[in-house]
Amino acid sequence: MKRQLILAALCCAAAGATVAQVNSPDAGGYLERGILMFDDRNYEGCIDQLARIHSLSPTPEQAERALYYLGLASQGLGDDEALALFRKFLADYPVSPLRADVMMSVGDYWFNRGNYAEALQEYAQVNPLALTGNRCDDMSYRTAYSYMMLGEYATAASQFRTLQSSEEYGNVARFYLGYIAYVNKDYTLALQYFRNVDTSREPGNAAPYYEAQIAFAQGDFNRSLDISRRLLASGSVPAFTAECNRLAGESLYNLGDESEALPYLWKYCAEASDPQPSAFYILGVSEYRRGDYDAAIKLLQQSIGTHSAMEQSAYLFLGQAYLKRGDNNSALMAFENAYRVDYDREVRETAFYNYAVARMDGGRVPFGNSVALLENFLQEYPNSTYSADVQRYIVNGYMSDNDYESALAALDKIPNPSAELIQAKQRVLLVLGSREYTSGKISQAISHLTQARRLASDNPSIRRQCDLWLGDCYYTRGNYDEAASSYRSFIASAPKSDTRNRAIAYYDLGYTRFCQERYSDALTDFRDAVTVMQSAPADLSRSLLADCYNRIADCHYYQTDFTSAAEAYNKAYDLNPSSGDYALYQLAIMKGLRKDHAGKIESIDALAERFPSSGLIPNALLEKAESQSALGQTDQAIATYRHLVQQYPNTAPGRNGYLQLAITYINRGERSQGIETYKKVIYTFPSSEEARIAADDLKQLYAADGRLQDFVAFINSVPNAPRYEASELEKLAFQAAENDYVNSGATSKLSAYIADYPQGADRAQALYYLADAAWNEGKPAEAQGYAMQVIQTHPDSEVAEDAMLIKAAAESSLGKTEIAYSTYQQLESRASGSNMLREARIGLMRTAADLGKYAEVVNTADKLLASTAANSPADLNEIRFMRGMANNSLGNYDKAYEDWSELAENPADIFGAKSAYYMGNSQLDRGLVKGAKSTAEKLIDSDTPHQYWLARGFILYSDILRKEGKKFEADEYLKSLKNNYPGTEADIFQMIDSRL
Repeated sequence: MKRQLILAALCCAAAGATVAQVNSPDAGGYLERGILMFDDRNYEGCIDQLARIHSLSPTPEQAERALYYLGLASQGLGDDEALALFRKFLADYPVSPLRADVMMSVGDYWFNRGNYAEALQEYAQVNPLALTGNRCDDMSYRTAYSYMMLGEYATAASQFRTLQSSEEYGNVARFYLGYIAYVNKDYTLALQYFRNVDTSREPGNAAPYYEAQIAFAQGDFNRSLDISRRLLASGSVPAFTAECNRLAGESLYNLGDESEALPYLWKYCAEASDPQPSAFYILGVSEYRRGDYDAAIKLLQQSIGTHSAMEQSAYLFLGQAYLKRGDNNSALMAFENAYRVDYDREVRETAFYNYAVARMDGGRVPFGNSVALLENFLQEYPNSTYSADVQRYIVNGYMSDNDYESALAALDKIPNPSAELIQAKQRVLLVLGSREYTSGKISQAISHLTQARRLASDNPSIRRQCDLWLGDCYYTRGNYDEAASSYRSFIASAPKSDTRNRAIAYYDLGYTRFCQERYSDALTDFRDAVTVMQSAPADLSRSLLADCYNRIADCHYYQTDFTSAAEAYNKAYDLNPSSGDYALYQLAIMKGLRKDHAGKIESIDALAERFPSSGLIPNALLEKAESQSALGQTDQAIATYRHLVQQYPNTAPGRNGYLQLAITYINRGERSQGIETYKKVIYTFPSSEEARIAADDLKQLYAADGRLQDFVAFINSVPNAPRYEASELEKLAFQAAENDYVNSGATSKLSAYIADYPQGADRAQALYYLADAAWNEGKPAEAQGYAMQVIQTHPDSEVAEDAMLIKAAAESSLGKTEIAYSTYQQLESRASGSNMLREARIGLMRTAADLGKYAEVVNTADKLLASTAANSPADLNEIRFMRGMANNSLGNYDKAYEDWSELAENPADIFGAKSAYYMGNSQLDRGLVKGAKSTAEKLIDSDTPHQYWLARGFILYSDILRKEGKKFEADEYLKSLKNNYPGTEADIFQMIDSRL
């Protein structure tokens, strides 16, 4: 106390001095004028006066006080420079009696800027006993307030309690103690404090607002309403006007006066920056009852997120509003959300019933396991009024969820199924069997289809479909008698009006007989197929009809009826000229067999002109030269052979062309040229079968001339040329190794053969077997090594092309895409037949796509699709998909969509599902939102078994909804997908999380 009196005396002395000096032009005068201006809160004037002192030679005391007041004035202006001034003061005057005050001012600097953590750090360094006057209470208040704002309520309350007797801060302290009790839900204590607060000034004037909140929380809606109305009428707390409207509105609603409540709530939602979900819920339910379902949906969507009974009810109303609007999918997700929580069992039961009805009406959620919900429902509500329908819903639910295995298991559990459930079981078994056939599970398919056929004795439609699928199953396994029996059974029972399936059955039966080499029966079946196809729907393509005529022609050919065969090949070509290379080639062969060599040559020339990239061209040139020789056109034949060996030198037909060229030279007496051509075959393709034949012929020629030693010398001079009289032991060793591999897959004897006979005659074949075995065992690096040896040491052997194919596939598998691409290019240039050319081009197309060579992808795909030779339906789907991807990347969108649209019609195929997704994604990227939505909806409404691409489809659909401004629905789809997706692919969940 004595110290405070001394400080007060010092202050009085300083004040007297100030009066004397206030008008002085020296540093003291400027200091005193600055201090007076500070006291009047003229902070700018203060700074102006004090800033001049430095140039007026102030005393140390004057300089200290000037810096002190400069900092305070800057603080008063809210200037960031205040902090630097305070820091300078503390550095320059470490023992100043003003030091504690300045340290507190540093804390005030952060306090005024809302940085309460930093303020507390600074206040903690201040000695409160060193503060003068009210500064100690100021710091106590600001410390307490900072703790409160940082959520440390216990510490804040402890500080505020010390201020209750303070004249300046007592009222404020009591208010904030009430507020802290309110936050802690200690409403009794809160009311005690609030009722001892002066409500005529801030912040105590907000106490009635918190009393209204407490009354509402305690269910005293009348009191909450009364206080809220008084606050609204007085306007005493403008910051809480919006919230008072909510309290009044929700209190009225809880008191049963909905009509009076709604205006308050509408006003609240319009004025509040972040309205409470409860207000949206009340307004949404009101709009639903009025029949304005669009408005109800928008409002109810904003009431979601509270994880409460109210949210459960909101989801129920939201689902019902969606149903009224015809949006079954969104309704399903809302009902599912209402059912998954158990705040209110009645709401939950009602939500489930609505969910089940909407689900059975065709609504769909992402991988929604509706059956699990159905089964859970039976356990939880065994006596529900809805239980009678649940058994039927379970089966239908599994079928709707595309889970036919579980549907079958559920049906098998029912002891006395109704006729309706038996029919459902027939459908389940049929679908299971057809899908298993599509995925290559033939044994399981046969089992399920046979069961379905047995159950469907009184259901001709199901029985016929089973026959057709069983025929395909048996055909795939090579059980041709069983396949034929199934196809005939279908044909016998199918109505004449079912032209499409009858045509396919006759077509498949024809192929079955063709594979049995029963060409007369096959011919009859293909003719019947043609007859039915001519009256079948347009969706049976002309290419299928053309293929029938090709097979009819083949049957005539094998029966040596070349004239009829030629007529049928002509029809096949006329029906599908864009892919008619096979028909045109075979037509040429028929002409040759009928001795019409000129016509054969003409057809081959047409083939070469119309299908320059066909894999049949090399063989066609051989045939052409043969006919030219038959016509005595030796010069032309030689020219054709030369063209063949120049254009296709590395192919088997090309090598054969060399042989035929040599023979032609010999036959016309040009012996030396013939010998040189034979030699060229040997030293150009020393490891080939053609080289062996050429060596045999050449040996005969040299023997006739008595020059066998010259022959031996030539053969010995060519590395890898055919050798004669290989040891019997070597032959036996290879045969044993080959038999071991073919019969059991064992490769040890092959490796021993390679080691024992490094120059063995069958080394190329042995190396190929080893490459094939390594590839099949998942050892791409090892496979590549063996294949490389074949190509390097035996580049012209019969297995060189097969080895090159393994090499390319292994390189691609190992990530050596550029090298694989180059290998496929080499294989394309030397492929000897249509099958190998197809493999080379498919590999070329895939690696080109990986390398971003999209123009090359399109070019190669066009070549593949231009030929009917060797392309399977699966290959065709992949080729068209890849061409679509490449055209999309090149900006050729119409062409891309043409391929993708057709493939997307069959989402059960992997390329159909992928095409649907990529087309929808491309459309969305281009801003074609309507088209993208239609594409995505078709995919997610399909029964595609490819769950990964179905999930991508749902994510795409969510993106489309978001693009349309439907963020709530978009997020609900993603949440449902995240909860229900059965897969484990990380990228699916990453895509979901990044969007949420």
